[in-house]
Amino acid sequence: MFDAVHSRVMGLMSSRRPLFQHGNVLLAEPTSSIIVDIGMNFGRLSVCAEDEPYLWRGRFSRRRWICKCECGKLTSVREDMLKNGRTSSCGCFRNDQTADRFTLHGGKRSTMRLPEYQAWQTLLHRNSSELICANWCLPNGEGFSNFFRDIGKRPTPKHRLVRVNAKEPFSPANCLWSDQIPRRGVPRRSIRIRNVEMTLREAAAQFGVPYAVLCRRLQRGWCAERAVQPLVVA
Repeated sequence: MFDAVHSRVMGLMSSRRPLFQHGNVLLAEPTSSIIVDIGMNFGRLSVCAEDEPYLWRGRFSRRRWICKCECGKLTSVREDMLKNGRTSSCGCFRNDQTADRFTLHGGKRSTMRLPEYQAWQTLLHRNSSELICANWCLPNGEGFSNFFRDIGKRPTPKHRLVRVNAKEPFSPANCLWSDQIPRRGVPRRSIRIRNVEMTLREAAAQFGVPYAVLCRRLQRGWCAERAVQPLVVA
């Protein structure tokens, strides 16, 4: 056992790597000339105090430091990992990079969604593409980026995205955040089809469309001619 340790020490000395003592453990200083000390910053990490040395097979050791990350978490890092830049955070930097690779526009991360992103998704799912600004329907995250740029951040949780003119498409000039939510229900009592004025119930009965379906279609901005089209059952 003594011979093995002696051989290891002699090998370190022959390689001209400086040695220093930490308690009863002989430590090998990395070849880097960077000096690690309390108060220094390495990436997101700030050195707070020296930790117990890192042991390798009970014979070889490196210094370790307790560091505080920008996210608030404390972590113990080997000194050589700080010097060569391989460790620059508690792991949150890697997590952020992974999240950014899977998030094209910043509106959604995992199961978390921004309220603006949710409003944009609802807009796309509840309305046909011809009723929405073309720039808001672009793929690969461009649609949401354009939507967020045009509409902006939702002022408060009470605000909802509304269309100023129900007869016009959803567009930057016709949409805004409002805390005055319009009353839900039938948008109007009657509609005109082929120059004939009739009530919603009369139109539903005449064209064979459920009354509730007709009301929902009109609420979504469908024109009268399209709204009375019968349901297609596959």
